Amino acid sequence: MYNSKAYPYPQIVTGEDWNVYENTEHDPQPRTDNLNRQMYVPMNRECEDCGVNHGRMIRRHELGHAKWSPKTMGKLMRGTRADCIHALEEVRINYLLAARAKLPCDEPVLCMEKVQATILRMVKTASVADIILYILASKTYTHDNYILEAVISRDVVDAFYQASNDETLHIIRQSELKFAVQVANNYAANLINHRYNQWPSYRKVQKLAEKLSHVINEFIDKPKADEVNAPQPQPGESEQESEGEGDEAVAAAGSADELERRMRTSLQEDMLYRSGSGIGEWGKMEIHEPPMSVNLRSRINHGRAYRPMDYGYNPKYINRYCIDKKIFKQKQRVKGGTILIDASGSMHFNGKDILEIMMLLPAVNIAMYNGYYEGGHLRIIAKNGMRVDDTYLDDHSGGGNVIDGPALRWLAEMPPRRIWVSDMKVFGIGRNSNGYNLLRDCYDICTANRIINLKDIDEVKEHALKLNVV
Repeated sequence: MYNSKAYPYPQIVTGEDWNVYENTEHDPQPRTDNLNRQMYVPMNRECEDCGVNHGRMIRRHELGHAKWSPKTMGKLMRGTRADCIHALEEVRINYLLAARAKLPCDEPVLCMEKVQATILRMVKTASVADIILYILASKTYTHDNYILEAVISRDVVDAFYQASNDETLHIIRQSELKFAVQVANNYAANLINHRYNQWPSYRKVQKLAEKLSHVINEFIDKPKADEVNAPQPQPGESEQESEGEGDEAVAAAGSADELERRMRTSLQEDMLYRSGSGIGEWGKMEIHEPPMSVNLRSRINHGRAYRPMDYGYNPKYINRYCIDKKIFKQKQRVKGGTILIDASGSMHFNGKDILEIMMLLPAVNIAMYNGYYEGGHLRIIAKNGMRVDDTYLDDHSGGGNVIDGPALRWLAEMPPRRIWVSDMKVFGIGRNSNGYNLLRDCYDICTANRIINLKDIDEVKEHALKLNVV
């Protein structure tokens, strides 16, 4: 008589007695407890909705855990997350089933309609961390002369990758999805990469999980509502403006809003196309206030602190009544703000540039930053009509970036308007110096504090008077 139940037999693969239980509506999660030799799996056969035997793939996978997974997770390394261990172990077991046992999990464990619905929901609401773990858990393999990803795995990855090119999504969300796919694929590939006649071990899972945990912790937050869907064009905004007119057109506009838009777009595109899959780290920043030996007050056109006006309450300039009636004394607004200059090797400026800027913006504060190896320096080079000498500028320019993020946080606390002079090629320390998280950090700091990026000193001179009335 045909038995409607399909039982797995873990005792065959382990040689020990097991207790096998069927999943129920109240306990639907399949799992294998190697320590107590207990297995919870669905025992159904073909799905009534799609005709696929989902339960068979789940049972096969859990038998793989019974065969190759350790009895316990073991002591977690410092900072290692349990969910990272679980996700990578799923990859390892599915790979061993296909490559070693020739029993691939090549059919979906859910109806594809349900999988697609889950992916659509995650695209809109899930954190980058959740998407990475979901893709890893979906990594399955099939055996065909070479080890290839199975259909279900490709479908999941392709769905997220296609979403990363969906123009109805915000470009930030597109970059997050692309980053998640890249990270998941890289970790899965690293895990199954092994020497001839060897197999990926649980120890390798532990080592990779320690690194993956840093990524997961960095991107555990849910997406912001305004960074999921693409922004709608503002009323009255032309189609050309909404799509962007290029750097030259934006720069020519000269407004703070246009320059901020240019900066956001540039950082977003870098996140979408340039970022690595690793997690970068900023260097430690030291702040210096060197002696300012060059006095520019006599050469800077401050204008008067007060100016004559035809309105007010203090008639100081009675002699002007017959000329222009500007007899009242009014305090003059002074142009200033704070300028932060990227002084790495790719940027070039000198004392003459500082003088010209201070002639335009008498109340400006100017700082520069650069870094070497694992640290960097931010130096206040001009303030209150004084600046450092040219030798100091020459001696402390060049090198790398290293501290873009900390320097921008310093700028965020300074008086407006805040200008960041940089080509925005940001780097931290170490191998993953251009990590996605560093680009995202710069984007968040700049947008939250209305920092405007100008590409070089010439742009500062061009836009200074338009931007820095305080």
